[in-house]
Amino acid sequence: MSTTNMRIWEQVQATDTRYTKNAEVGGQKITSLNGTAMVMKATEVFGPVGIGWGWKVLEERFDDGHEVYAGDGDKRICLGREIGHTVKIQLWFMQDGQRGEVEQYGCTRYQYKTKYGMTTDGEAPKKSLTDAIKKALSMLGFSADVFLGMFDDQNYVQQLQAEQAIEHADDKAAEQERQRLERLDWLKSSVETMAGAVTMHELKTLYTRFIKNATARNEAAFIRRITETYESRKSYLEDKAA
Repeated sequence: MSTTNMRIWEQVQATDTRYTKNAEVGGQKITSLNGTAMVMKATEVFGPVGIGWGWKVLEERFDDGHEVYAGDGDKRICLGREIGHTVKIQLWFMQDGQRGEVEQYGCTRYQYKTKYGMTTDGEAPKKSLTDAIKKALSMLGFSADVFLGMFDDQNYVQQLQAEQAIEHADDKAAEQERQRLERLDWLKSSVETMAGAVTMHELKTLYTRFIKNATARNEAAFIRRITETYESRKSYLEDKAA
């Protein structure tokens, strides 16, 4: 049962996978969240922007970064400095007649070097504001599954996608049946793959992967079938090696 403290969090922690995409920032792979989708979710929970929730810009600035050079030796010249844009906001929301407030920062590169030379992003202030709003909402639990790293687990993402496909389907029963048949095909393929394993290492690797997938979906019957196949193939390989 939800507690009063976790009521908002539990409403908004699951991310709608339709509004995410894979991205790379500074060489790190991340799950990018759609800012408009988070605003839509906040509106669903609190009400329209400006009535049930909103934000106020407390601070905005451009910060000098390091100098950027091009060329080598005597031909080395300074192209300028990288500049970043930062905004600090106070996000407010209404809950049970009380006003809550969260302060957060948003940051975006404004002027920086690319392989073509220096460039300036005229959209930086807008991006910084969106970043600040998303970070502030995350403090309330919005898309907590992404920030907790759960989207790194492909089994979790697939299960979430399946649940949301049913939720958004025009014919929910048909979508449930489609997914049921798809999962039965997956089980058949998994069992056949394990039955063809030629080494114990291969068998154990397959078993671990398939059990993790079935456990994530809480499919007890699948777990039993996969385990039975594992034990059977294990005995066969051990007898063959003896």
